[in-house]
Amino acid sequence: MSYQPPLQQFEFCQYQPELAYFDSAASCQVPQSVLTKLLDYYQHQHANVHRASYARGRAATQCYEQARRDCAQAIGATAAQVSFQASTTSALNGLAQQLPVAWQAGDEILLSSAEHHANILPWQRLAAQHDLRLRFISLDRASGELGEWQHLLGPRTKVVSLTLASNITGTRFALEPILAAAQQQGAWTIVDAAQAVAHEQLAVTQLGADAVVFSAHKAYGVAGCAVLWLSQALLAASEPFTVGGGIVTSVTKSHANLVTGIHKFEAGTPNVGAAVAAASGLAWLQQQQQLGLHDYLQALRQQLWQQLQQRAWLTLLPTGKQHTPVIAFYSDEFQAHDIATWLDQHQIAVRAGHHCAQILLQDWQLPAVVRVSLAAYNTPAQIERLVAALDAGWQLFAD
Repeated sequence: MSYQPPLQQFEFCQYQPELAYFDSAASCQVPQSVLTKLLDYYQHQHANVHRASYARGRAATQCYEQARRDCAQAIGATAAQVSFQASTTSALNGLAQQLPVAWQAGDEILLSSAEHHANILPWQRLAAQHDLRLRFISLDRASGELGEWQHLLGPRTKVVSLTLASNITGTRFALEPILAAAQQQGAWTIVDAAQAVAHEQLAVTQLGADAVVFSAHKAYGVAGCAVLWLSQALLAASEPFTVGGGIVTSVTKSHANLVTGIHKFEAGTPNVGAAVAAASGLAWLQQQQQLGLHDYLQALRQQLWQQLQQRAWLTLLPTGKQHTPVIAFYSDEFQAHDIATWLDQHQIAVRAGHHCAQILLQDWQLPAVVRVSLAAYNTPAQIERLVAALDAGWQLFAD
């Protein structure tokens, strides 16, 4: 492998070198350059943004709007269509409540069985409010790919909201045909790209969606910021998710005139520091991808996959033709949480459970699985440590 993992750029690798962190699908560790950018903002530019009549306030505004431009450029968009939200969950809730749809009882929303709870619960609540029907594209148990969807997309489908990649199996789904068919019949289309953003160059305008959202903390940024891209049509037709200061031109005792454009989705004081870190994290990620990060992680994943396949007491979940560097597995002999606890005792951090995707595990009749997700700071030696620890646990508890 020509790519060299930049361990020196992650502080935790220096003060906790024994830790093998395999939970990056939940949250990435943060490079020092991103933390430096965040600290620099708070030390030298921090103030409340927009409408400031003093120099430091203007500097904070410049930092915030530059972060918007940088994030937009990173995903092939224009800044006028990119909003900063508190999280992917928050953005999906806002979309569900403010989509410009004249709901009628019996209208349908199309999801998949692979969705994170953040892309299920908002639609469940909306369905209860308007007596709507949720329909789900199943996942093929053998391949991990999306199953047949054509018969689920009908004249009453008003919204299609799908994850770009499974947070359990790592499968990168081929959404483009589904989104194109949905848009052709007039449905609004939404893509949850939180699990894909760290592993592919997003080109939001080419996906064929009306909204694409991802969280910065899954792409080497910090928590508290999500990037939401909206098509011109959805941007113009949607009402603000929340209302308050910062999105008005005038207010009387009985009425408020709201701003137009992307800023109408950012009521209140934004998390400027997290937005600055989001832009810095995406820039860092792009640089690493140019150095070969994608191929490096796929090679690491293949190394782990081949090793785990040789353990008859483990069963690997299927993954698709395209996939993120994520592997999930379970054992009929040992509970997933027991495996994760054993690994934790050996300074190996993995995630175990339903991973906020209970519907998929229910479909596959699995109570819980162990997930290993890889990032730039993982190494072949850590893969060997993981496998050795699994073997040691098997030998200890199987007798």
